Amino acid sequence: MNEPLHNHFNEKLSHFGFALADSTVLTEAKLIISHGDREEDLQLDMDPQRHLEDGRKVSVLAQYLQMPVQREDAVILYGQELSYLQYSVHLAKDSRISIASNRGISHPVELDLAPYEAGEYELRIALHRRTPRIAEGPLEPEQLAMVKYAQVNTVHITLFPAAAPLFDAPSTAAWTRNHHVFDSYGRRGFILADLHRMAARVEQLFGPGNHNLIEYFTEGKLDVLMEEGLMMVVWGLTPWCYSLYSPPTEQAADMLALDKLGDGPERQAIYYIDPKVQQLSIVPANELAVWADCIQKDWPVIDIPGEGETLHLDLYVQIAESVNELHENPIPSFVLTRSTGKPETILLMADVVIVEEVDFPLS
Repeated sequence: MNEPLHNHFNEKLSHFGFALADSTVLTEAKLIISHGDREEDLQLDMDPQRHLEDGRKVSVLAQYLQMPVQREDAVILYGQELSYLQYSVHLAKDSRISIASNRGISHPVELDLAPYEAGEYELRIALHRRTPRIAEGPLEPEQLAMVKYAQVNTVHITLFPAAAPLFDAPSTAAWTRNHHVFDSYGRRGFILADLHRMAARVEQLFGPGNHNLIEYFTEGKLDVLMEEGLMMVVWGLTPWCYSLYSPPTEQAADMLALDKLGDGPERQAIYYIDPKVQQLSIVPANELAVWADCIQKDWPVIDIPGEGETLHLDLYVQIAESVNELHENPIPSFVLTRSTGKPETILLMADVVIVEEVDFPLS
């Protein structure tokens, strides 16, 4: 793999991340803590139960925090917890933390989270697996392999002072299932909508019965719904699985460790949102072709906390690098945040190419 991809450091926290197309590489990986030439390196197991042998794509995220991420929050952010390890370690100012493996990484990958204050720390390594929500319903046999292709393993490494609570206190960040949705969307993209009010408005505008809203959109007839803050359109995406995050608080947003978070998003969009709207349905855009059926289905929802009239949608893409003859694989995440004031203009997110000429199997 290449050199480390990302480091983000400020007074509150630091993040580091990289990803690989094949998690097998990390099955026997060790987390190495070194202190120059003063003492022997400390080698810590990362995956003693060998959960990473399954060969899914894997995201490695490391955070240096003053307080640990609560386990229930980590499950919301990264999916089912597969394993959980915690080590007590001593760090000096010149200590280094790196990952070494004999299964494909030819050089240590340094987790560039320093500088450290000398002292005692807790180092937590948790393995998670993110599964698209489509898998919560019945699947055809051929879809099972597709779900595995879409799943993302996450190695979540957190370092925090030993003085912080060792036992998880109740979460203060208030992450819930409605603040993160991971699912598959087709070639047209998806919409975010106050579906109940949108349905009533569509009937007012176009009459009762069925409508092909895809045609209406291309003709500009749905612009009024965006101007009224009832619908946000993300149009023309590569078919893929995406995470949509809507942090419930600023403190919760600090917990997000997404590659490129320190470098700015790949793409940005701005929408007007009705200040009364607190929750939006996420609907694949192709479903708009048969509107009468679309509004009868049960779609995932995402909470949009706050009272502001501006909705920001930022796209971050972590690249799972090619390894073991598997091609590189993107891990895209959308982050929604709300701010006060009405936007001067609506900036759509459209024609986003995550990978070239791909037909994602769940699209």
